Amino acid sequence: MTKIFSLYTILFILLFTACGDDNSDTRVVPPQITSFISDEEIRSSQAYSEKNLAHRATSFQLYEEVKEKETLSGADLDALHKMLVSYLENVDDSDWYATKYEYLVYERDGYSQEERLKLIMISLSSMLIEYDNYIISYSKYYDDSKLRAILNDADTAYDIPSETLNAITDAYTLESNRRKLEIFIEYYEDDIDNYSTNSDPFFLYLKQLIEDSPTYKYGFTSVSPLNTLEDIIKEFFASLYNGVSTGIGNTAGLVEIRTGKLYEDDAIIQRVSQNLQVGDILVERTPFRLTDKLIPGYWGHIAVYVGTQSELEALGIWDEPSVVAYHEAILEGKVIIEALRDGVQLNSVAHFLNIDDLAIMNNDTESLESKRARVLRTFNQLGKEYDFEYDIESSERIICSELVYITYLEIDWETESLVGVSTISPDNVVNKLFEVNSIFDVSVLYIDGEEINENKLEVIRVILEEESEFF
Repeated sequence: MTKIFSLYTILFILLFTACGDDNSDTRVVPPQITSFISDEEIRSSQAYSEKNLAHRATSFQLYEEVKEKETLSGADLDALHKMLVSYLENVDDSDWYATKYEYLVYERDGYSQEERLKLIMISLSSMLIEYDNYIISYSKYYDDSKLRAILNDADTAYDIPSETLNAITDAYTLESNRRKLEIFIEYYEDDIDNYSTNSDPFFLYLKQLIEDSPTYKYGFTSVSPLNTLEDIIKEFFASLYNGVSTGIGNTAGLVEIRTGKLYEDDAIIQRVSQNLQVGDILVERTPFRLTDKLIPGYWGHIAVYVGTQSELEALGIWDEPSVVAYHEAILEGKVIIEALRDGVQLNSVAHFLNIDDLAIMNNDTESLESKRARVLRTFNQLGKEYDFEYDIESSERIICSELVYITYLEIDWETESLVGVSTISPDNVVNKLFEVNSIFDVSVLYIDGEEINENKLEVIRVILEEESEFF
């Protein structure tokens, strides 16, 4: 009964608290805050958002996989139940973030107006994420009578109460909850234009979370005032399938406003593929994607090229157990290992190139023995969860740059502090290019969709210097 209580607490009491008369004196009790937003709170708030975006991606993908099946397998049922377990485990966090700063809509409580807005944006973005997760994935399960029945059945093996999907649906169709969200949005829209020059990464991250939200875009903005949640859902999927939306990237939790400038260009795919060598480090930038908003520096993501069958055979590791497990994927062209929101995985060159900028870092001085061991260590990271707190000292979960940090052991990598934890950014990795007698070079470079063939290192140096001056 614990989970059913928590779920209905979110539903009818705390999700957007004070569901009665908006003019009453009922208010959320103000939290005791001794300072502005701490590093720990920024880190935990972002981790909450990223986990929910990852959950959105996996739940949407699961729906796509099972929707047409006449009979669901045991693995399918297990995945569906684990999806609900994941949702229920996040209920208390959803409640906390959605209500913590609600009282600031009505009073300043000693904060500056800018501080007040940022705190309100934490709660607003949390509310919108929950609405969006319903719109993008759970509404599809609810509309499918077979899947709805499965997700409403109790299952003691997973500690799932009965009527769970119905309860989730009730939360997002309750008019008083919608009105509470509208109040937050009205406040946000009245104040946000006063801070158009704010370049704080966390502020920009929250702003993009809000303004790229399907609920915000199709349901609550002044330019698109829809009346019901059903209207929002209908408008979102109509725009998605009619090509008006930015595409499946949003449904996958990427929150991207366009595709990359190198994306789906056969000539670029061939050019990059022909220049990759086993163990190369791929560094990319996607300024159109939410995940880049909180990554310090110019570059936003790191991946490692692990090679084709023939390359892995030449390296002498094709028959190693950690590689054998992925033979099928490699033969399908998945030759890049990267840590994304939904975990460490293999992807193709074409999939990776949904980006604007690319630098391929290679090391021609590395011995065959060292490269063999490093690539095997990289394969051993597959399946790990993403570390939403960016802590390089946490080994069970990793971030993209850790694929280099914990596998390229011979190198003393530069690290930095990010909202209270030690981390390694893509810029930290790229900086190794400029050490005296650096072992790294750049074989291929694209900036803003255009290939750079001359003075590649100098181009990167200038970019990093300009980025440093900006921040």
